[in-house]
Order: sequence, then C-alpha cells, then structure tokens
Amino acid sequence: MFCPVPAKASPLTWLIVFVAVALILAPVMWMMPTQAQKRQVVLRERARKLGLMVNIIDLPQSHRSKVRKEPPSKGVSYTLRTARQKGLQRPCWILWREQPVDEPDTGATPPPAILALRDQLPADAVALESTELGYSIYWRERGEAETVDAIAGVLNRAREVAGGEIIGH
Repeated sequence: MFCPVPAKASPLTWLIVFVAVALILAPVMWMMPTQAQKRQVVLRERARKLGLMVNIIDLPQSHRSKVRKEPPSKGVSYTLRTARQKGLQRPCWILWREQPVDEPDTGATPPPAILALRDQLPADAVALESTELGYSIYWRERGEAETVDAIAGVLNRAREVAGGEIIGH
C-alpha cells in the first residue's frame, strides 16, 4: 500500500515538531551550568589548590543588621586552616573591610599588624576573621583567579602575623 505524503507540511505540524524538540532539549539545557557557575568552579578549584577550604555560607552581619533582623546575604568563606596548639587558645576576632556604623566593641580586636591587611582585601570582601579553625575571608566571589591568589596571600600574611601552623605542612 502506498501512503501519499503531503507536499507541504502544515503550520500545525511544524508547531508540534517544535514543541516535541523543546520538550526533549529543555531538561538538558536546564542542567547545563551558566557562565557564572563555571567561573565559580574555576575560583573554588584554584582556592583548593592553594590549600584553602571553601564553604558557602551566610555572610557575617553587623550587630545593627542582626538587631534589625535583616536577612543575611549568601557568600563564601575561604579558610586557611591552622593546627590547634595544645594549651594555647587562638584569639578570635573579626576585621571588617568597611567597619559597620555603630558596631559595639566586642573586646576581640585584631592585632595592630593585622589592621594593615584591610587594604589588601578584595573590593567585594566583607571581613577577615580569626577563629579556632584558622583564618577566613568572607566575600561575594566576584573576582578572577588573581583575586583568589590575593586572598590566599592575605590569609598567609594573617597567619604569619597572628600565628598558627598550617594543617598538612
């Protein structure tokens, strides 16, 4: 038997074909990373190669933001972990890139030599912090690989000035 094929497809046929192809390709396109996500992967891999631990976190808030119950912004912390020393507790402090207005004195001030590192923080960094884990920089991850190198440099200088032995060295 012979089925005649129409010489010309109707617009409805083309619409059905288009919808079918779109339904097949949509999930594939949805799963593909965006340019921003690809850039973040490069930054985070660079940080790990430099010995930094990367965590997605809520960026630290000033006392005023907490009192006003402002929602925290998402960001990342790049941490240079240091070994704990028996019988020695590392002072915990935070150095804001831009000191929040009316921030109460918590008594935990960074050493004077650390204050000079404020100018070396990337433009989109929020703070440099010392904790029992080590030294962390909180930032919005709006930079390039050179920014990650600069962050690693600041964290290493903070460790040299304030103390601590790098884990794994």
